[in-house]
Amino acid sequence: MNGINSQAQRDSFLSLAGPGFRDFTRIAASDPKVWRDIFAANKDELLEQTQHFQKALYALETHIKRGDADALARLIAQASDARSGWQPTDN
Repeated sequence: MNGINSQAQRDSFLSLAGPGFRDFTRIAASDPKVWRDIFAANKDELLEQTQHFQKALYALETHIKRGDADALARLIAQASDARSGWQPTDN
């Protein structure tokens, strides 16, 4: 939400957003103190995971800039395969 909200076109972007975006950003509507505490308690793991996320975003950005459609297709297929093979556990 902060990434969208920091842009001048935020209202236009949000007007185009649908249920998937709503679901994806639902945590942003939660109590900030709760998430502050969760982040603080899981600092090391969160920092490690943000590095992985940044690496994945960098790869995506690089292939988009290069216009490398084949590499983009591979990244998308890799994500699709991983998501298709994932089954949430019943907790």
